[in-house]
Amino acid sequence: MIMKKRSKRLQPVASHAKSQEQAAARVFAEAQKRVTDSEQQLEQLENFRNEYIQRYQSASQQLGSVTKLLDYQAFLAKLNQGIGQAHNTITLCRQQADVVRQQWMQRRTRRRALESVVEKYQHQETKHADYQEQMELEEFTQQIFHRSQN
Repeated sequence: MIMKKRSKRLQPVASHAKSQEQAAARVFAEAQKRVTDSEQQLEQLENFRNEYIQRYQSASQQLGSVTKLLDYQAFLAKLNQGIGQAHNTITLCRQQADVVRQQWMQRRTRRRALESVVEKYQHQETKHADYQEQMELEEFTQQIFHRSQN
């Protein structure tokens, strides 16, 4: 039975580590997208609130009634509550993205280490094969030399 070289035996492990790293990178990209989407949603809410305040200030003389003023304040309070929730969502998304990023970095480090070991083994195997070839060549040359002397 012929034993596989160490580099060949380790290659499936390195390939698996590479696929795990790629999957972790995709998860990280999705987490980053959630952060970006949440930040955009917050920006839209804040812009809407600012526009609403400006419209109210320009139309405040026309409102006149207490009911309209209370409605305005209630709506503004709900907007501020939504903005607060958006801030919380962003914080959670960033925390999740950090965790996922760390996992991706760990998998990337593992993949790199395994690839380095495979390359080291391949280099050693090449050196050994070159040495074996040199030894066989020397032996062959000696055999030819001994035959020519007999």
